[in-house]
Amino acid sequence: MREGVRYHLMTATSIHTIGIAILHRNQLFRESLSCCLAQIDLFSVEHDASNSEEIEEALRVHHVDVLLLEFGILARGEERTTTRIRNLSLRVKTLVIDVPENENDVLYCIETGGASGYLLHNASIKDLMNNIKAVMNGETLCSPRVASLAFDRVSALTRQIESGHVVDGARLTRRETQIVGLIDEGLSNKEIAVYLHIGVSTVKNHVHNILDKLQLHNRHSAVKHIKEQAMYTGR
Repeated sequence: MREGVRYHLMTATSIHTIGIAILHRNQLFRESLSCCLAQIDLFSVEHDASNSEEIEEALRVHHVDVLLLEFGILARGEERTTTRIRNLSLRVKTLVIDVPENENDVLYCIETGGASGYLLHNASIKDLMNNIKAVMNGETLCSPRVASLAFDRVSALTRQIESGHVVDGARLTRRETQIVGLIDEGLSNKEIAVYLHIGVSTVKNHVHNILDKLQLHNRHSAVKHIKEQAMYTGR
């Protein structure tokens, strides 16, 4: 079967070898994925690591076309890490892997991580290979439902930008706005984490960012402040 997959890829795609870097916290996963991809002539695994600092260094040293980024790392609030990686090498495509089957999490990859593509947590190695080839061709494989949601989200964001929808000059991200709404509903950080399928530490990071942007001291004052501004502006 493996040779069959190799033959299919080599005959269907005649491009240079695709350099790949893997950023994932699980060593067994990284090593297994590296072994699988190493069997395919189309791919060359240049580096794998469990932390962003090591990956940043690898991008300086190796020729990397696609970064396979674990969703869990992105969801821990490391948006600044992905921004540094993109700024370090604009040619590197980011494919977020291990993404939960949740539409909000898929959109989160696109909006916050700036991903070129995503791969659900139950995807196969064939799905991975097809997605890598797609992002290298400037394409993204996604369901019609996700495509529709992404289009609606872009339209909504455009309308917000045109209407100047900000809070005291600070623009909250979609996830931050979502968390403010859940706080308003009375959910604790742990309950928000369960609802959004993210870690409690990620929720705390988002709350910290919200308070920092609004220059406030606690989560409930942030909700009150945003509500008061919405009433004042008529939104």
